[in-house]
Amino acid sequence: MPKRTKKIPKNDIKQEQINTRTSKTEISILGLVSNEIASNSNALKLNPYVALKYFDSDWQCFSEWEKQELKAFSNFLSTLKNHTWNEVYRTGGRIPKHGLGYTKYKISDIKSEAIKTRLKSVAEHISEDINFFELRVDQNKLRVHGFQSHSVFFLVVLDRNHEAFP
Repeated sequence: MPKRTKKIPKNDIKQEQINTRTSKTEISILGLVSNEIASNSNALKLNPYVALKYFDSDWQCFSEWEKQELKAFSNFLSTLKNHTWNEVYRTGGRIPKHGLGYTKYKISDIKSEAIKTRLKSVAEHISEDINFFELRVDQNKLRVHGFQSHSVFFLVVLDRNHEAFP
C-alpha cells in the first residue's frame, strides 16, 4: 500500500499566522490590521486612536498643562476618534489651517532642539518610511507630534507652546 502524504492546507497556515500575531478580539478592540488584511484594505478608512508607547515625559508632561489645556486635549481625543485617517490628512495644507491641521515635516526642520532630539531617538526604533507629523490640539498653541501606523496615532511629544515651529 503506497504511503499517503497529507498536504498542509495553505489557507489554514495563513490564518494561523494571523492568529498568532493578533487575535480577532485584539484586531477589533485595538483597530489593528494584520499584514494580510492590510494588503486588502485601506488604513485611511480607519478611525484613529492615540497610543503612548513612544511617549516620554522628559520633554513635557501632562502635569505641566493647565485645566483648560487638559480639557482641550480630551476634546482633541474625541475629535480624532470621530474622523478617519483620510479626513485627518485632509485637514492639512490649508492656509489658514483649521481643525486638526495635519502637518507632515522632516525632523531636521524642527526649531526646538529638545523636540528634535526626542523624535530622533524614536525614529531609530521605527521604520524609516514612517513620517512624523504635528496635529493641533486646539486653535491656539497646543500641538502633539507623532506618527501613524494603521489606525494608531503614536503620540511622541507634547508641544504646549508650539515650540517645534514657533
